[in-house]
Amino acid sequence: MTSEPELASPVFPTNAHDDLHRLLVESITDYAIFLLDPTGRVATWNTGAKVLKQYEPEEIIGQHFSIFYSQEAKDRDYPGYELKEALRKGKFEDEGWRFRKDGIAFWANIIITPIYNQEKELIGFSKITRDLTERKKAEDDLYRVYEELKDSEERYRLLVEGVADYAIFMLNPAGHVATWNQGAQKIKGYQAQEIIGKYFGKFYSRQALEEGFPAYELKMAREHGRFEDEGWRYRKDGSAFWANVIITAIFNSKKELLGFSKITRDLTEKKQLEQQLFQTHADLLESEEKTRLLIDSVQDYAILMLNTEGIIMSWNTGAERIKGYRPDEIIGKHFSTFYTREAIENGFPKFELTQALQNGRFEDEGWRIRKDGTAFWANVVLTPIFNSEKRLLGYAKITRDLTERRRNEELMQKNKDLVRINNDLDNFVYTASHDLKSPIANLEGLLAALQEDLGPEVENHGQIISLMQGSIGTLKKVISDLADVTRLQPGQQQPESVEIKGLVAEVKENLRQLIKATNAQITADDLAFDHLHYSRKNLRSILHNLVSNAIKYADPKKTPQVTIRTFRSETGEYVLSVADNGLGIPPSQFTKIFGMFKRVHDHVEGTGVGLYLVKKILDNSGDHITVESEEGQGSTFKVFFKQ
Repeated sequence: MTSEPELASPVFPTNAHDDLHRLLVESITDYAIFLLDPTGRVATWNTGAKVLKQYEPEEIIGQHFSIFYSQEAKDRDYPGYELKEALRKGKFEDEGWRFRKDGIAFWANIIITPIYNQEKELIGFSKITRDLTERKKAEDDLYRVYEELKDSEERYRLLVEGVADYAIFMLNPAGHVATWNQGAQKIKGYQAQEIIGKYFGKFYSRQALEEGFPAYELKMAREHGRFEDEGWRYRKDGSAFWANVIITAIFNSKKELLGFSKITRDLTEKKQLEQQLFQTHADLLESEEKTRLLIDSVQDYAILMLNTEGIIMSWNTGAERIKGYRPDEIIGKHFSTFYTREAIENGFPKFELTQALQNGRFEDEGWRIRKDGTAFWANVVLTPIFNSEKRLLGYAKITRDLTERRRNEELMQKNKDLVRINNDLDNFVYTASHDLKSPIANLEGLLAALQEDLGPEVENHGQIISLMQGSIGTLKKVISDLADVTRLQPGQQQPESVEIKGLVAEVKENLRQLIKATNAQITADDLAFDHLHYSRKNLRSILHNLVSNAIKYADPKKTPQVTIRTFRSETGEYVLSVADNGLGIPPSQFTKIFGMFKRVHDHVEGTGVGLYLVKKILDNSGDHITVESEEGQGSTFKVFFKQ
């Protein structure tokens, strides 16, 4: 049997076939179905063969079927091998490249079957060919995708293995440790074989275990997606460290809980975030989906990988959350996209990569830019990633948004400044209230001596002396009020049950002369509660200042009306209200009137310390005061007490 193509006549006369069978074969267009004579020459040719191989019947019948094969296949007599195998096995099936008339290759599935007559004599072969080029292309595409996925998994694996300063591991749904990375071993002291399979409560204090705090953490993470906490945790050797912990629930596409990712950072010595990525257990390395879920589930850290030139190669959920870019918008871009124009012009991104490569890592804090153009204060750690042959593969980059921390630090500094100013003010008030007493006493003595020296002439200077005595009295009142301010310290006055009506009567008695001089009418009939648990001295000072102000700042055209009420607020606080029909306060002065020496109406005698004293008393006890007023109608001061 030979594969050499030679022209020959068909061995199957047309009258040897049933007409119906011939018509059936001729009508098939998706398969090339034809007969070969015993030597391999084409004897018949159907429509499908014409469509697939492009030969007309008169061009191909009589030709050897090796015409469809490559030169290499002909050289090793592969067509002859096919016929031999068909004779030996009764059938031969194969897939491979075949060639059309125009020389274009196609991927073919072929089946060759020997045909015998009634005397068991070989009369030829049937050959069925189908074009599987599209299927072959799909298989090749699938294989290429598979190879790309393997490359992607390798990148994720290297990403995970790089982290050494974070304990990053997975828990199963019950809270047992499923994976263990180098950072976990470094921070907690356990080897992987010692801890995998154990309940993560081993890292907590006995009290936390008794209170069920580890289970509470998992419950919160499951219900809210994530849980963050800071507190004391314990290493294998029993030593405690202050940890920042973030637990994130991981679900599959069916919303079924797969477990939890847990990130722990040792903040005991305020170590900065390392730009190394973590490794996971061997089971996690076998599953690209689990690895991706672990990285993507971290929402509070932007964890990404750069190639050797700084081009972004991977992007997790935390990166999208912090920086605002979707993966398809940023992967393939240079990481300098996140930097200010000034930093880019100064070459700072390139400097970071250089420092990371030279020193093994680079850490920095500074302003970075989101997609929407807003700036955030970032902690950034860059770590070079090498393969086993010490060849640089790229850089791991971890970014955390510390804007809130920076804002808090600035706020704390402002609070410190305010405390310092307040202390300076208290020191001044203390000094003034004590150091001025002696000069005032001297003035009083000198004035008395002056009156004696004047003798009968004193009556001629009575008005001036009266004014001088009044001024000294006012100054003594200011010093007395300042002394009251200096004595106000939180927690020094013991609270007691104070009867409101009795206290009102006491205040009215103290203000008897002022009330008589102004014909003021003071009522306290509408009392929803008649007792308060408070320092009696301080409560009397509050009521005294509010009532005396209500009388002093009365409208000259009206008889002063002061109404004292008590009631419960909507939030349950106890409220003491003092209302008057006096001059009223402009809205612009509402916040100023509680400052020291601040007065709205200068024509009225006063020191400007009373309302400051009231507010300081209330601030010390955690209570507060509000004012409602309309000029020409009067004012209402409401004091809110927490009982």
